[in-house]
Amino acid sequence: MFKWAGDLNGHKNPIIKEFYIATGTAIEKGEIVDFTVGTGIVAVAGTDFDVPMIGVANEGHDGATAGRNVGTKIEIDCSPTAIYRLKSKNLMTATGGSTTTLEDTSILPATSGAWDGGSIKIVSCAADASLNGRVVKISSNTTTTLTLAETLSAALASGDTYYVCPGPKMATEFGWDLNSDGTDIDWDTNGADSLRLVDSNPDTMETYWTPRIHRLAANFLKLA
Repeated sequence: MFKWAGDLNGHKNPIIKEFYIATGTAIEKGEIVDFTVGTGIVAVAGTDFDVPMIGVANEGHDGATAGRNVGTKIEIDCSPTAIYRLKSKNLMTATGGSTTTLEDTSILPATSGAWDGGSIKIVSCAADASLNGRVVKISSNTTTTLTLAETLSAALASGDTYYVCPGPKMATEFGWDLNSDGTDIDWDTNGADSLRLVDSNPDTMETYWTPRIHRLAANFLKLA
């Protein structure tokens, strides 16, 4: 999920505002949301995130439980200049590898050098379960082959799973789509244009994002 981490306008706290939401609308805490006239707060189209956003949900609204979960108000962090931290849990699957490489033909961008300085976190390695949970730096990449900064005790292979974090060379102009519920980045689907990657911490597997297209931004009409 996306969590407030700061604001480019210098505010020390998130800018939270209550917005109207229909009683039956389901929204997760930390989900990126939009506002539609006549409807209120809605989920964004995660698989094609080329639409504006109005912020990130500061609370959940399941549309079923008594209380605020079926109320008509929801708190949204709505600053157009907010920075959001994400510890991505979008599970990726390797298509090959070795003791020094991980191959994933679906990862984007498939640009040589783009993933240099990033990291992977091994979730499952069939050849050696002791590697599960290990964070390993990426020294370089050639298209979809990530070269690791160390030699592992066993080879990574097709079917092994991992998390990924980009490094400092990742261009901020590159956009990814969101996952289906708007709470994570889909690292193997590009084309989105509503969030911009502004920083990353490969040691902690955290990325930082700011809105590019926002309902409350003064330059929204120029960007949409």
